[in-house]
Amino acid sequence: MNIIHRLSVKLQESKYKKIADSYNISGYKRIYFIHIRKCGGTSLNKMFLSLGQTDPESLYEQLAQTPSHRLIENDKIFVGWNIQLINKGHYYYAFSHAPLHKLNLPTKTLIITCFRDPIKRVVSHYNMLMYYASNNISHPCMTIERDWLGKSFSDFIERIPSRHLLNQLYMFSKRLDVNEAIENIKNNVSYYFFTENFNQGIDGLISATGISLKPLHVRKASFKAGILKGNISALKEKLNKEYIMLESLIKHLPLMKKNRKVS
Repeated sequence: MNIIHRLSVKLQESKYKKIADSYNISGYKRIYFIHIRKCGGTSLNKMFLSLGQTDPESLYEQLAQTPSHRLIENDKIFVGWNIQLINKGHYYYAFSHAPLHKLNLPTKTLIITCFRDPIKRVVSHYNMLMYYASNNISHPCMTIERDWLGKSFSDFIERIPSRHLLNQLYMFSKRLDVNEAIENIKNNVSYYFFTENFNQGIDGLISATGISLKPLHVRKASFKAGILKGNISALKEKLNKEYIMLESLIKHLPLMKKNRKVS
């Protein structure tokens, strides 16, 4: 990297920092969304992207195609998937599928997430992969995840790695430890809600932050697998840890924590 390029990068980062320093979201400086797969997160991302006053579908595509996965729209900096930029903190709203234990977020980050009934989440994941497979859609995830499908749903729940099967738990505990995950959520997550009560969760977020989010629901994959009751019973047993975790969280749905300091 030559001197001119380094100077250009430094000036660009200085610009992003100056813009980001002006943000004040109920005492927070930025919003970060822990996007757990198949929990309605894409809808939430596009609701926030609509604050850029550009069609959120178009802005999402631009964000995905931009090498840095960072854009400025309507004086708001959006970042997706780029862990280095997410940890730096120079944004209004950011998201990724990275677990909390792989992040080092700055203080005054409003951390939000959305959970879902574990069986529904795994079935939705399976339906998505089957939709991609049956329609020959070359989504990036299919490079690895196509092999999980096997010949049946039973094959899928045997082949999918634990950190993906129990992804809601893994996002907050690398060891898949329920107590550790609950403590990490209670100590670090500013606001969480459930896909089953999505609209109510958004209303609570609007009330707490004053941000005007417009309702938006992304179309779901049209594939719907026929799954035997025996497969569901086997799946529920495998997901027992997540059910224990979520039962605890449901009992302690939080109001948004003020100025939670995240190291």
